[in-house]
Amino acid sequence: MSIPALLLILDGFDPSYAELASAPHLDALRQHSSFALVEAVLPSVTNVNHAAIITGQFPERTGIASNFRFDPKTGSGEFIESSEALRCPTVLESIAARGAKTALLTSKRKLVRFLGRGAQFAVAAEDPPGELVQILGTPPPIYSDQIDDWTFRVLLHLIRTEHPDVVYCTTTDYVMHRWPSDAAEAIAYVRRIDQRIGELLECAHDYRIVITADHGMRAKTRAVDLVAALAAAGIRATFVPPIKDRYVVHHQNMGGSGYIFLQTGSLEHARTVLARLPGVLAVEERETAAQLFRLPLDAIGDLFVLGDEETVFAPSGVFSDVVTQVNLRSHGSQHERIVPMWGVGVDVRSARWNLDACRLLGLVPEERA
Repeated sequence: MSIPALLLILDGFDPSYAELASAPHLDALRQHSSFALVEAVLPSVTNVNHAAIITGQFPERTGIASNFRFDPKTGSGEFIESSEALRCPTVLESIAARGAKTALLTSKRKLVRFLGRGAQFAVAAEDPPGELVQILGTPPPIYSDQIDDWTFRVLLHLIRTEHPDVVYCTTTDYVMHRWPSDAAEAIAYVRRIDQRIGELLECAHDYRIVITADHGMRAKTRAVDLVAALAAAGIRATFVPPIKDRYVVHHQNMGGSGYIFLQTGSLEHARTVLARLPGVLAVEERETAAQLFRLPLDAIGDLFVLGDEETVFAPSGVFSDVVTQVNLRSHGSQHERIVPMWGVGVDVRSARWNLDACRLLGLVPEERA
């Protein structure tokens, strides 16, 4: 490649975080380079959007519609943490096949295994290699507001020492789950990130750079147990929250969307029961959901349920009531869809989706199938 490229994903970085903190480098990019507000794909959760961004394709092509895969035939499921789940090549694979040097850097361990195909350098702060620990010290715990700073230090070190042709780097959203954008802790975090971005702009001055997010974040006050509501109407079903992963401290596996796999009862009856629940914004049958949100038919439930801005859906049995009050920051719905995008050496104003990042960097063809 004649010009190296860097894609930086700020996990859970709702636009309000940059707006409310003093972030001079991000502010300068917005004023003097290029900036846009773009859409994340639904469900607005980590795996779905990272798969879309790193391939430049919608979920209907990537095959990823959740952080968790459920098999209704066996009644069992598994976390999606392997690159074998991806049905199309990543940009790292495509670029590496041309002889270019590639890198994947992340705070979360699971993303190395999930996105790492084609990465010659693959580092997770949650599970760091010994040689980097010797150079940079031991990273903080995954549930901390400091671990992303270690990931940025790895990024800076790698660019200075190896200068890869393509870098895909992503943080974690622990801070955004825990604190709103006007909290002192969140403001301090954004300022640290912004300082590292300033250092990055200096040492990666020959890179084309796109900075964006996989999803936003909202405060939630209502939790709804969809399975309990269906059971009260004589319908047995399994609920799968797309947000479900191993990082339960972040979100307690409660997000603003979910898949319903019916065991008894009709689709129409179940849809009617769910649509009447407080906090439920929309209930779509499989074929309609796949068409509306470009989801893979074989990876979603019989029904796709979306919540309003204040609602999350609880795994069955978490609460004794169908509806309860919570104090939680989470994502997964349409309300966490809008995310920021900054460009350095790249005009991002034509972007509509966060998955347009690799197209803008010239890493995938201009037209998507």
